[in-house]
Amino acid sequence: MRFADRSTRRRFCQASLVSVLAGVAARLDAAAPAPKIQWAGDPLTTTLTMGSPVIPPLDTIVRWSREDHVDTPGTRQILSLIQEERANHAYPWTLYSQLTTQHTGGDAVVYYARLHKQGPGWSAGFHSELFNHARAVGLGANIEMSNFFQGESQIIGMEMQALGPEDCDCGIQIEGKGRFRTGIRVRCPGDTGIDVAGRYGVGLNLRENSIRLNEGSFIELDEKGEVRIRYFQGNLEIYRGKQRVAHLPLDGADRQL
Repeated sequence: MRFADRSTRRRFCQASLVSVLAGVAARLDAAAPAPKIQWAGDPLTTTLTMGSPVIPPLDTIVRWSREDHVDTPGTRQILSLIQEERANHAYPWTLYSQLTTQHTGGDAVVYYARLHKQGPGWSAGFHSELFNHARAVGLGANIEMSNFFQGESQIIGMEMQALGPEDCDCGIQIEGKGRFRTGIRVRCPGDTGIDVAGRYGVGLNLRENSIRLNEGSFIELDEKGEVRIRYFQGNLEIYRGKQRVAHLPLDGADRQL
């Protein structure tokens, strides 16, 4: 095929390229069609009640409540959200909640869970399960803290309160049939790694486990950190302030002190 001039040939090439790109786009659309929405069930209203549950005094726009008396081998819900993400690059968030507040009195909570346990069955105010089948990071719960206020404040990642009147058993418990390579890992820098300010019969009970320090690190024996003991370059050393006051060489034969 011959063209009279270059402009005619250029227009033909451009039209051919557009046609090819359109065909590729059409095939891509056909390979990954948009998910279809299927409608079923009854329209929902802002207030829906099943049975006669006790309703707390809530100032809310939408309230769905439920009461049951018949045993069941499965679970029951008021609201169920199911999401599957199959894209390679995405940010799937099944449920998103946001609160912006400027209040000076009262309490602000984005997500509030209240459990009244009146029977012996296993119960949890918040329950999360993670089933990992791939590499990289998987977290059962993630808390990220950002503090932009330079004055006095108390910004705490997680708060555990024992409100009585009877004793609770444990603030944080790590257990399971599997094992954690590390039970608690503290990687962020700060002033104090673990601070036991409450009064306990035993501050740290390691049972059959060891305490390990890097060579040259101190164990402090008073509240000001003045009296210290460490192992360094073959010696067990005792310090008062910056001055070494005694040492014991650990080489040679066993001997009585």
